[in-house]
Amino acid sequence: MSWQVRTTVALAAAVFIACASTARAPATVAANAAPADIDAGEEPDGGDGDDEGDDEADDAGTSGEIALGTDDEGPCPAEMVLVESDDVRVCVDRWEASLVEVDADGNEKPYPHWLPVDGHTVRAVSVPDVYPQGYISEVQAEDACAASHKRLCTEVEWMTACVGPDKTTFPYGDARRPTACHDSGRSAVGAVFGLKALASAPPQPHPARVAAAPAKKGAKADKKTKGKPTATIAKKATSKSKPTTKKATTKPKPKPKTKGKPPAAAKASTRPSSVEASVWHQLNDPRLGQVDGALAKTGAHEDCTNTYGALDMMGNLHEWVRTPASAAHGTFAGGYYLDTSINGDGCKYRTKAHAHDYHDYSTGFRCCADAR
Repeated sequence: MSWQVRTTVALAAAVFIACASTARAPATVAANAAPADIDAGEEPDGGDGDDEGDDEADDAGTSGEIALGTDDEGPCPAEMVLVESDDVRVCVDRWEASLVEVDADGNEKPYPHWLPVDGHTVRAVSVPDVYPQGYISEVQAEDACAASHKRLCTEVEWMTACVGPDKTTFPYGDARRPTACHDSGRSAVGAVFGLKALASAPPQPHPARVAAAPAKKGAKADKKTKGKPTATIAKKATSKSKPTTKKATTKPKPKPKTKGKPPAAAKASTRPSSVEASVWHQLNDPRLGQVDGALAKTGAHEDCTNTYGALDMMGNLHEWVRTPASAAHGTFAGGYYLDTSINGDGCKYRTKAHAHDYHDYSTGFRCCADAR
């Protein structure tokens, strides 16, 4: 057995071992940049030295200060929907969460959705037509929601919003409708690390699909990216990318800065002892969040909803839900853009094998709040 295959098998197996629970800590939030166009089976191009567009990083996704939404005449803020059933009455974010970073003076700017939030001061926002935040843990997501005077949804609240008033298997009904939700995206791991590495990993539930062997030495991308940090490479690739959706949406107007003390900076997540360092770094590689055709923008799949109105609760990104800190593992729901069936079908999808501070490129969230 070659060392590449042995490494791949070890990485895939390591990710599936349940991770130990760790203490909760403040969270971080990221902004939205367009994905890089990386051809499947090839190493990502680190750029050809052309810096054109590097100054346009802040133009992607939301921009400027993003204040808390309000709707004085309704039970929920403007960016949330009311979810009501016999035993649930709660406000749920209409779109998967993205992040803004807050500086010491309370000024805000979008945080790149393709970077972990460890060590940054962020808060959650829910807006259309942006890439939602991945690379975030349950602990960090909870704190990001709290910074916007919200909280993570409980599993019951999340499920109620997903199945809708008719309590269907999928947000839109009981029969699966391919592409109604974003459940058939392009493999980011295949695009970044190569299809051969992806194929060599044994077929197992999430996140086996994101486990891959290291790139071969001497690969084309290695020569172009030699001596450059991954984050820099990702930024250059972003400037040349095209958004996956051209649909025009109305962005919320900037409002005055939120007064008061800004949220605390997110504590760096601890790599679970059961997950090898190489796996941890690969699953959190910024390039995975920038592959054209993988992640979709918020609201791009208009049919992925029900009469409650929350969008994309199935597919696109896994969504963390609130679990007791004493529980050994956290829970994320709904599946992601490559899998909405292995750990349960549609709204019933649950992954419960990772510590509360685990994150990778496929883990996202949305917030809830008590209805007025």
